[in-house]
Amino acid sequence: MRAGLKTVAKATIASLKLNELRWRKRREAEAGLRVLEAHGRKITEATRQRAREAAKQSFGHERHAPWLMLYAAARGGYQDGWLPESFYAESLMPQVNGIAHHLCRVQATNPIFFDSPAICDLLYLLNGRILTPQQVAIAPSEALERLRASGEMLVFKADHSAFGKGVQSVATRDLDLATLNGLGNGVFQTLLRPHPELARFGTPALATLRIATVLGEIGAPQIRASYLKIGQPGQAHVLARDQLRVAVDWESGELAPEGFHADWRPATGAQGADRFAGNRVPAITEAVATALELHRQLPLARFICWDFAIDEAERVRLLEWEGGVISFAEATQGPCFQGLGWPGLA
Repeated sequence: MRAGLKTVAKATIASLKLNELRWRKRREAEAGLRVLEAHGRKITEATRQRAREAAKQSFGHERHAPWLMLYAAARGGYQDGWLPESFYAESLMPQVNGIAHHLCRVQATNPIFFDSPAICDLLYLLNGRILTPQQVAIAPSEALERLRASGEMLVFKADHSAFGKGVQSVATRDLDLATLNGLGNGVFQTLLRPHPELARFGTPALATLRIATVLGEIGAPQIRASYLKIGQPGQAHVLARDQLRVAVDWESGELAPEGFHADWRPATGAQGADRFAGNRVPAITEAVATALELHRQLPLARFICWDFAIDEAERVRLLEWEGGVISFAEATQGPCFQGLGWPGLA
């Protein structure tokens, strides 16, 4: 009897979570579509009907249509083969990434998975211990010495953080044992200075190059999307809630002439800074090669987004990695996931 009630309770909770996800994703797409239409990106009724038909035929339900409509509004026309963000989050991500989708939540796993000069981690705080990148536990006194020797300012990223939350700048002169104990699990990283080509966008937040890679059923990783994430003036770190994103040609590094704010307002440049057109991301070839090599070293999740900084010495530095979202990539560079044999896609 008790086991039966437990099963029913688990099923009820799972159903509630799924319904909340469906509601949230639909609301997100409809809100973005309204913003685009308010900026002159109205789509025709024929396009809406085409999206509804594709959603039902390819993805099993019309609730996925708003994302296809949003993509069409952002792109200026409909394209076959798009993957709705809602279908990815609801059905596809659990299949192609599974539990591996959450491996990135524990920062101390980085040196276990990766051997790369792009890693800029200094120390890990994990379950009351302090670990070096060599996975050696050290005393707090030694940790404080190492951190103070690494610079006046560092970055601390909490485990289980996402969307730019849980990231803070830390003055090493203020660090003490009580401060370390109060931070919880996470990683200390070097405070990076951006390459001059990326510093021109007029924000103290470090512009982040996101490169998305996939694994097919067999073979090596492949790149499928690339874009730059830019913070807002006055922000120390890029936050997903109000970031500005612009697509990047992963062969040339050229920025697209138009990007979009987090709420899908179009933009041709960052606030009070250069236009996107005519600018490029330095070291793009090295960044792409690094992303592909990192995914080769971690062939568990089939879709990974790698967030890089290009520092003032033009070195590629890994900030973090995650399963990510697909909406911006699909709208600006998609369809991104054709040829992989994933459900709903050719």
